[in-house]
Amino acid sequence: MKTAEPIGLYIHIPFCRSKCPYCDFYSSVGKEEVMDHYLAALVNEMQTLRRVSPFLKGPLPPIGTIYFGGGTPSLFGGKRIACLLDTIASRFSVTENPEITVEANPSSTDAAFLSAIHSAGANRLSLGLQSAVDTERKALGRQSGAKETSQAIEKAIQAGFSRLSLDLMIGIPKQTPESLAKSLSFCLSSGAGHISAYLLQIEEGTVFYKRRNTLSLPEEDTQCQLYFQLCETLRDAGFCHYEISNFAKPNEESRHNLNYWRCGSYLGLGAAAHSFLFGRRFYFPRDIQSFLDGHVPVDDGDGGTKEEFILLSLRTKNGLDFADYQARFHEKLPQAFFMAAKNKIPPACIHLTEQSLSLTEKGFLLENEILAELLSAMPEEKSFHI
Repeated sequence: MKTAEPIGLYIHIPFCRSKCPYCDFYSSVGKEEVMDHYLAALVNEMQTLRRVSPFLKGPLPPIGTIYFGGGTPSLFGGKRIACLLDTIASRFSVTENPEITVEANPSSTDAAFLSAIHSAGANRLSLGLQSAVDTERKALGRQSGAKETSQAIEKAIQAGFSRLSLDLMIGIPKQTPESLAKSLSFCLSSGAGHISAYLLQIEEGTVFYKRRNTLSLPEEDTQCQLYFQLCETLRDAGFCHYEISNFAKPNEESRHNLNYWRCGSYLGLGAAAHSFLFGRRFYFPRDIQSFLDGHVPVDDGDGGTKEEFILLSLRTKNGLDFADYQARFHEKLPQAFFMAAKNKIPPACIHLTEQSLSLTEKGFLLENEILAELLSAMPEEKSFHI
């Protein structure tokens, strides 16, 4: 019998000290009593899988990666995260040497927290830097400065973390090539082996959306310049641009996120957490009280469709492997797909060979337009939209 492929386990910690003006992830101000109740609800679901059981069409596969995201998991505290890791180890089948990532905000990352989660098994830390220029961090609503981030990195190394990731943002208010160079210099001197770099998106419902007409954002041409500056600087420093928004030194890629982009299976627990298991997608509502009250996840329909596989594959450096597509869906890509790639996509934006199709760094900037052209050539599929 074929052994089930390992899955990812995502735990959403929806608590923050305050809401950053650009953020549309689900979070709420964390109170100790509420966080205790939330911990108890997570532990109960891990032990029983009562709420997700309708979506389990067989035994839960072994877990290969664990990711604590938020919100601000470091605000949840080391003891609570250690409790969850102990519960996972005792309740689930976990592969040897799993990747266990915890997101953290430098302002809530102290030595006690880092020691607690590392001792419990966490081996990868993701710190929210966004910018090493304090005026830019302040504009983004960040409470700490570059100095606090440096101190958090030093404490993480002392606690035993050898795998560090830093988050950067480009296209943020008042950012210039000079200020981005300062942030990149900070990242490279930190010793982090992984950099996630996101272009600022103004999302509805955020403070930035309400202030969108008054924000001092770089012009589109400047944003493109900043993006190529980022790519060139990290490439020269030995980082591989392995996914549209992620750069890593050799063997430092995020295994958890690679599983997403390869259309792998994962279980998400907690308010607003999404899952993809046994071909179905489901999610818990964006409501802490709903999760505490024991409400079941929402069925989100079929997952892993042809279009979804293409979309996720083209986010990565390796792109869409035609043999992988055929093995998964038992058919070849339609000729119209290749005609669209050859005739409707600028050659500078793609690498097209007999084996695969991938986007260049210029193509990554035009990803939405390119995907629209390619997917319009595919036979219509229901239940998935860009």
